[in-house]
Amino acid sequence: MTSIRDRQRPRYFISIAAELASVHPRTLRIYDEEGLVCPQRRNNLRLYSEADIERVRVIRFLTRRQGVNLAGVRVILQLEAAGTIRVYDLFGQDDVERFVEGISDEDANEATPANSAPGARQPVRTT
Repeated sequence: MTSIRDRQRPRYFISIAAELASVHPRTLRIYDEEGLVCPQRRNNLRLYSEADIERVRVIRFLTRRQGVNLAGVRVILQLEAAGTIRVYDLFGQDDVERFVEGISDEDANEATPANSAPGARQPVRTT
């Protein structure tokens, strides 16, 4: 088991961190500019820790699966930091964990198809 200190240790350059979090490097820069993720810097290079990557995955869950905009994400993360709420409790621990642990968007879409909304038309199959 990794210690908390080890999870906080910056070790990944932006390109590797983006790949691990399944986002574009520009997305990480935007999250940094918005103050949602604060990677450490060495010689003007962003270095991300395991904790940073998990936070990016939580942000992706909130934006992609729950439809929260970045301002809403900021509020949710601030409330979580203050101990008022937990994202895992708010949205269901199993759902958040599956997404954060790296289930791809295709897998997530198969679990909850976009066309399963009430009133959505279902495709007609012909045999």
